[in-house]
Amino acid sequence: MNGNIKRYIYIIGTICIVFLLASILIRNLPWILLVGFITYIVIKIVGFAKGKKQQKNENKFDFNNRSDNEDSYKESTDDYTTGEVIDVEYEEVDKNK
Repeated sequence: MNGNIKRYIYIIGTICIVFLLASILIRNLPWILLVGFITYIVIKIVGFAKGKKQQKNENKFDFNNRSDNEDSYKESTDDYTTGEVIDVEYEEVDKNK
């Protein structure tokens, strides 16, 4: 009998705690939604401002930092080989028959 009483107390306690938390949540739900909506709008505005600022900075050319730009022009596409270049001549297959 002692085990059943503990079980009923746990069930009643759990129901009371769930009811208390649900009532607090329902009472504060409009405030939670309002804070979430305001936070969402602020994040969108800050992201939009950062995007505009970044886009504005991408359009500018920095003449003081020319070393990065000069290095890209120094690289040549012909310098990718380090070994000997072999010239291959091709013959037509039909000629050999």
